[in-house]
Amino acid sequence: MSVKLKSLSVLALALAGGLASTGAHAATALPAGVAVGTVPGGEKSISSSVFDITINFVGGLTASQQSTFTAAEYFWETMITGYQIAFTVGGSLYEGPTINAQGTAIDGVGGTLGSAGPTTAYSVSDGTNSFAYVDTGIMNFDTADLANMEADGTFFDVIVHEMGHVLGFGTLWNTDSIGGIFTGTQNVYTAGSGEYTGAYGLTAYNAEFGLSETFIPVELGGGPGTADGHWDEADFAGGPLDLMTGFIGAPTPAADAPFAAMTLSATTIASFADIGYTTAVTHAIAPVPLPAGLGLGLLALGTLAGVTRRRKAQV
Repeated sequence: MSVKLKSLSVLALALAGGLASTGAHAATALPAGVAVGTVPGGEKSISSSVFDITINFVGGLTASQQSTFTAAEYFWETMITGYQIAFTVGGSLYEGPTINAQGTAIDGVGGTLGSAGPTTAYSVSDGTNSFAYVDTGIMNFDTADLANMEADGTFFDVIVHEMGHVLGFGTLWNTDSIGGIFTGTQNVYTAGSGEYTGAYGLTAYNAEFGLSETFIPVELGGGPGTADGHWDEADFAGGPLDLMTGFIGAPTPAADAPFAAMTLSATTIASFADIGYTTAVTHAIAPVPLPAGLGLGLLALGTLAGVTRRRKAQV
């Protein structure tokens, strides 16, 4: 049995007044309650080696569940190393997004385990490239499933997956659809096409799996929140267990540590460079110390580059 993992629709958030560009100066009038702005001219520079996620716990999560969020935060702070376009906000170098996390009722046991997405973003340009960078986001987890996920060890997997959506995987692949000041930023996927074309991700995909494809297959099934926001469970060369496919099954020995039910591909990490980040796969970095006991040794750059194609499993 497998259950769905979902991302919140960026377009839906925008229409609801949720997705906006945050910044010091108002730029465009949008529906009431939406703050829009741009990063002031002169506050942009190329490259950043800083990436730091802040998590606000707003209810419904135990202390042990919160500690697993912290481990997931460290995971992404290791895989994503900074911004291709560094910028300052209020005179300080911008370091990363703030995420509000909570346990809440969604649809009962065994349905949708969680959903997540960005709520505000910066539109940033260096004159050559333009990106939409997440400033704030939300992560919701079904209280009916929390205890079971902790017990079988998949809670970490699900948090890491949903945090990936907050950072832009599947949610900021095509910001032209949002419009306004986001028009002209990243566009690596067209809804309904099933074809991801981002250069970093696609180069990693072909190298990792010995292919010569022109796109990475994207899930079109599963309904809103799953379709158009995940690698395709059937056709993704890394198999159905990849971190960013749209479904999760039971824990399996085929998983990559520290995950219980998922595998990790270089392709998935590299794809974040298509939306403006620097990553451990695509950009050379100095080694980053990890907290004791986190157990992310498998995720070193050399191992990521050596992940091989796996036989697809039934979930």
